Amino acid sequence: MITHLQGNLARMDPSGPTVEVDVQGVRYEVLVPIVLWPEIQGIAGESDLAEGGGPSIGLHIFYHATANNPTPVLVGFLRRAEREFFRKFTTVEGIGPAKAAKAMNISVSTIARAIEQEDRAVLSKMPGIGPRSADKIIATLRGKLIAEAAMHDGGVAQPVDAAKMENKRTVADAVETIAALGYSRGDAKRMVEDVISGSPELSSVEEITLAVLRRLDTRP
Repeated sequence: MITHLQGNLARMDPSGPTVEVDVQGVRYEVLVPIVLWPEIQGIAGESDLAEGGGPSIGLHIFYHATANNPTPVLVGFLRRAEREFFRKFTTVEGIGPAKAAKAMNISVSTIARAIEQEDRAVLSKMPGIGPRSADKIIATLRGKLIAEAAMHDGGVAQPVDAAKMENKRTVADAVETIAALGYSRGDAKRMVEDVISGSPELSSVEEITLAVLRRLDTRP
């Protein structure tokens, strides 16, 4: 069983949300709760992940496989206590690893306090968690999360905007694509920002890159 991965950040996909960690040439796809995305984005910075230049990252791993679903699912966390909370969270009926990871758009301490305080309003606003699921979560876990409610994890109480995180990564990837054509990183960043400011509807690396190239073609 895998309990920890230490390697290089090789790919990020906010729609998963997943990352790939390269461990001595072997890549592992890891599901990551969206609340951790800003921190991972900070670790990635402006690194060119596509060229294998990703920074070092360590993830505590929750390993999940069953007889009905034998393909292992790896879920990663930056702190061990987050993994232990996740282990408890997935004991709630109807909440599997994928659903739990997508639901966690606020910090573990915030979720744990909501459970201990029976705050259904906070829980029912989590993605995929309605009032009925909130009641199940409280009934199953209340009284078991006192330590998690007091943990220091940033206390992210406002939901992380997954779409915004995906957009930031898209912009960074577009800058790397333009820089790979021979432009300086500073010029590439300026060109990408210029086309996005004029056409905010651009939503993919390909669209942004084509827009930059078209603008370059029209220069006198």
